Amino acid sequence: MFWNKRPTPAAASPLPEMLDPDSADDIAWIKQSGDPLIWHSAALGILLFRDDSQDFLTWLVEQETMDRVTALAIFLAQSNGKNRLTGGVIPPEQMPEPYRSKHMRINHVIDRLCELDAERTWPEHGIGLGIGLEHGLEEEREKLTAELGSEPRFPHNLFARPIPRHTAQMPYLDIGEAELYSREAVARDMPYLLD
Repeated sequence: MFWNKRPTPAAASPLPEMLDPDSADDIAWIKQSGDPLIWHSAALGILLFRDDSQDFLTWLVEQETMDRVTALAIFLAQSNGKNRLTGGVIPPEQMPEPYRSKHMRINHVIDRLCELDAERTWPEHGIGLGIGLEHGLEEEREKLTAELGSEPRFPHNLFARPIPRHTAQMPYLDIGEAELYSREAVARDMPYLLD
């Protein structure tokens, strides 16, 4: 009878509801996901709000499927690439912890982006402007290309094309300070963030 029928439970999501970039288990899951969209969300959260205690960015830069816009964001965020190529501000060795360790890791990542540039095709996975990336990012890409384009280590292939408009649906959203929540959890618990 129809009144005895129970609703079919929704299929369990293969994605964890929340990911913490400071958690070794969560970073292991992010890595094994093999998803450049998830990697992008984690990378931005780490760049802006965390100290990368799990060395995620060092691992990420070695992944051939890392999105070009993720690589650009790493290079452009907080003038990381410009500071590394021009001598920047205070050398990391003179910074107090935890800033010293984070900046030394970021410098290594910037060096690797520059080294890998000639051999990488820098794939694109639909990540682009309009998903929380600064709208001035494209202008910064153009400005840095003009300013540092003659620098021998400058990653010309990475900077060669404009940053595209965003087309991918991101599986995780950063709701603040690298608190990554699955799109499903946000739709269920915080739908106003999707408007």
